[in-house]
Amino acid sequence: MNKRLLFVDDDPMVLDGLRRALHGMRQTWEMNFVESASAALQALEKDHYDAVVSDMRMPLMDGAQLLERIKERYPDVVRMILSGQSS
Repeated sequence: MNKRLLFVDDDPMVLDGLRRALHGMRQTWEMNFVESASAALQALEKDHYDAVVSDMRMPLMDGAQLLERIKERYPDVVRMILSGQSS
């Protein structure tokens, strides 16, 4: 059974880059890509994911806030930040 990963970033170009970079992993991972924290929470309500990879800086809810909510609601989901921000 493939692992299910959810990628979250408000920049569609970043998500497209991740899709291209991870294309070779599609036999191993089922990957979904969403453009907001709220869309990520909706996706988690509908389907099980093994891991969520989120950008840090997003409007309305940043990556840390999103991952904290996921931790509270879905403690078994692996949570990671992937960000180009050094701060």
